[in-house]
Amino acid sequence: MAPMSAPLLTVQYEGPPRTFAAGTDVVVGRDLRADVRIAHPLVSRAHLVLRFDPATGRWVGVDNGSLNGIFVHGRRVPEVDVADGAVVNLGNPDGPAVSFQLGRHQG
Repeated sequence: MAPMSAPLLTVQYEGPPRTFAAGTDVVVGRDLRADVRIAHPLVSRAHLVLRFDPATGRWVGVDNGSLNGIFVHGRRVPEVDVADGAVVNLGNPDGPAVSFQLGRHQG
């Protein structure tokens, strides 16, 4: 039986969604070189790193040493399992909200 391929990750924040394949880190931050750029004072240059973990078969989001942290359901966390429909706030519980979809991008 063939191994299951990694699902595509679609990241949504104000504007068109961006879809990424597993294999390279996806950087969310305010730096012009970030894969998903969020120009907000609470957001670090490379705030959140998203990567596929082949050992678990899941996408994970890791706080990249940001000053203000990442938040899920109002709680600061060092990392998060990225599930379909998940939302992560950057900088504080009411900070910029980034949402995720797993699977094929529809548009």
